[in-house]
Amino acid sequence: MLKARKPELFSKFITELSKKLSQIIINNYGIFDKFTGDGILAFFPKFYSGENAIIRSLKAAEECHLAFKQHYDISRDCFNVFIKDVGLGIGIDYGNVTLVNTSNELTVVGIPVVYACRMSGANAGETLLNQPAKEELLTHCTKNLKISETEIQIKNEGTALAYKAEFISEITLNDDFVWKNDENKPTTSKDEKIDKTT
Repeated sequence: MLKARKPELFSKFITELSKKLSQIIINNYGIFDKFTGDGILAFFPKFYSGENAIIRSLKAAEECHLAFKQHYDISRDCFNVFIKDVGLGIGIDYGNVTLVNTSNELTVVGIPVVYACRMSGANAGETLLNQPAKEELLTHCTKNLKISETEIQIKNEGTALAYKAEFISEITLNDDFVWKNDENKPTTSKDEKIDKTT
């Protein structure tokens, strides 16, 4: 915000970015929960996203990094100083959450929400997974995947182990979930291919 030429330009930048990121999440069968001012909250429940929800969340994360870079690059005129090493930090965790109604808005709460938020303190352009997310990923995909360990400082807790996941080549999803009566969603998701370059 301090680098923006005018508050209106920053507002335009962040509003347009939020729309782009929410569309990426929706296109990957995730649920865009909310924009928090300096981040977004999204979730990929298996009942909606399918059994490979964790893979869909990683694909969405890669696309969000790319969308941010493109949007930031074309928005240079919004800023007095164009900082080159700016990007999203994305955190992913896995586990049970609770859907709650707060002030007539539905949102998710739970330990995975907290630690996904902590992992989003990643460096610009990085996506970090917590231990349960890494374990869930490995139950669905091992061959075309490279996982490396890293660390992240978690406020009031200390240094935590985190994981970076990289798809080496395209992977095949074998969801059992079938979408019905919607042209924008697959009628069958058997052998759906996800290419990391898209």
